[in-house]
Amino acid sequence: MTTPAAHATGAASEAGEAAFRVRQEDDDVPGRRVIVIAVAALLVALAAVSVAGLLLERDAGAARAPDQSAPASVTPRAAARRIANVEQTPILVARDGLDLRDRQRDELARARWLDRDAGVATIPIERAMDLIERAEAAAPR
Repeated sequence: MTTPAAHATGAASEAGEAAFRVRQEDDDVPGRRVIVIAVAALLVALAAVSVAGLLLERDAGAARAPDQSAPASVTPRAAARRIANVEQTPILVARDGLDLRDRQRDELARARWLDRDAGVATIPIERAMDLIERAEAAAPR
């Protein structure tokens, strides 16, 4: 048996439950908003790629243009690979580097006068080592 007070309390709790009932929102995704956001993202990405392409093309054009401040001994082909007078191709791989190394080895392998009046000459290192060895062997101890 329910008392009138208990009955009144039960009615109030049912009314309170109805007022505080948890409800789930509709699962409706606004398609127009998704499309607008997707188009905006594509436009931003396209603009970023365009700017990057223009910057790369500008830098590549500067690298292809002969460097007017390059020394006269630098070939136009080598000057095109210079950025701020720094060779961008590894010296051992570049043809210019290989040519330079060959010329330097040829100079080291031949004897020549640097200053005939002063008696200064260059000779190959192997020849100089042989001469020093003979001089030391011939020197009295």
